[in-house]
Amino acid sequence: MSGTNINKEFADFGKRMNVIAILTLLSLIVGFIGIFFWPAGIIGLIFSLIIIIFFLLVIGNIKRAGRELNNNDLLAFKPRFLFGTIIRFIGQTLWAIGWISIEDLWLMVGIGVVLVIVGCILRYKAWGGIQVFFETNVQLFPQDISMNGNKGSKLCKIGALLDIIIFLPFIGRILRIIGYFKLASTKNLLGAPAQPIYQPSEPQPASAPAPSGSSANFCPNCGSSVSSGARFCPGCGSSIN
Repeated sequence: MSGTNINKEFADFGKRMNVIAILTLLSLIVGFIGIFFWPAGIIGLIFSLIIIIFFLLVIGNIKRAGRELNNNDLLAFKPRFLFGTIIRFIGQTLWAIGWISIEDLWLMVGIGVVLVIVGCILRYKAWGGIQVFFETNVQLFPQDISMNGNKGSKLCKIGALLDIIIFLPFIGRILRIIGYFKLASTKNLLGAPAQPIYQPSEPQPASAPAPSGSSANFCPNCGSSVSSGARFCPGCGSSIN
């Protein structure tokens, strides 16, 4: 895969992350409206399904780019993110069922909490791998896109960690939305010049001193300066051996 095709994968990744960011923001707003107007909850569910579809497309972009670049951080994103999301969803479901069930309350809640923690850690590691990729491969992107990719994945990573704490997922969601928009900056990659790879300059050999046209000697008798090749001292007339 050529560098142009790599840029296309990340450009498509950015466009899809932009859609995910917008839909996640809208679903957050619709969620609040749904508290007072129940049909809004159905709209939020539709948004969630579309977000899932776009995340599957994003995972495909990352996987193909990781395969061609032979980058383990990109290749590890798919299993970590998918398994983390599935495990977290199962944990949240068991946690909710546990509070409804009277007999198995603490067992279901306990298992649900453990699964939520495991799922959030996997998602944390998934976004952490993307952050490491942007940190160690700055030569692939213009500086502003590389910085936004780094910051965006870092915010998503922090958001995944906040999901563990029951009262902080809202803050984590806000951070992820900001992170999604920053990651979406890669949509501008097509046509943008890549940052040149840094190559340290090789040390230049020291230049040899230019030979002098004449070298000075000294008379052994009187110490006067005598030109090279002279047979007699110009000061005392002594013979120069």
